[in-house]
Amino acid sequence: MSKIGKKIINLPEEVKITEVSEGRFEIKGPKGVLFFELPSVFKLEEENRIVKVVPLKDNLDKKTKALWGTLRSLLNNKVLGVKDGFEKVLILQGLGYAAEVKEDKIFFKLGYSHPVELAIPNDVKVEVKTEKGRSLIYVRGIDKEKVGAFAFKIKKLKPADVYHMKGFRYFDEVIKLKPVKKSAK
Repeated sequence: MSKIGKKIINLPEEVKITEVSEGRFEIKGPKGVLFFELPSVFKLEEENRIVKVVPLKDNLDKKTKALWGTLRSLLNNKVLGVKDGFEKVLILQGLGYAAEVKEDKIFFKLGYSHPVELAIPNDVKVEVKTEKGRSLIYVRGIDKEKVGAFAFKIKKLKPADVYHMKGFRYFDEVIKLKPVKKSAK
C-alpha cells in the first residue's frame, strides 16, 4: 500500500470537483479552474468533502503503488492551487543587475552585452520589487508545476555564485559562501 496514496484530501467549501468525462475532472475554486486526468486503474471517491484516490484492484504492483502516491499529491496540489495559489520568490542581487516587467515579457540586465528577455506564460503572473540594491521577483499562479518551472527558468539565466552571491537565488535558499581566493605573495 502507498503511504501517501492512502491519505485523504480535505476539500475546502469553495472548491468543487466535477467529472467532465471518463477519468477527467475539473477542479474549480476562487482562483481559477484546473483539470486533472486519472488513469483507468484508479477512481476518485468523494464523501462529506473528503476526497480519496483509490485503485480499482486490490493486487497492486510496484508501478501502480508509486503512481497512486503521485496522483494523490498532484490532485492535492491542484486543490490547494485553485484555493490559495502558489508563489515562488527569487532574489536578483548584483551591481547593475535589474529586472523589469513589460506587458507579457520580463527583461533582465545581467551583466551581458544585451538585455535578456523571457516571455511570461499565460497562467503565471510576475511582479518585480526593488529594495536595498536587489530585486525581488514574485512568480505567482494556480498551477504549482508551471510556477516552479518558470521560476527555475529565470534562475537558470544566472545562478548565484558561491563567492559574491551575484545572480538569482530563491528567497529561502541557503548558499554557503566560499572565501574569495587571494593571490600568493
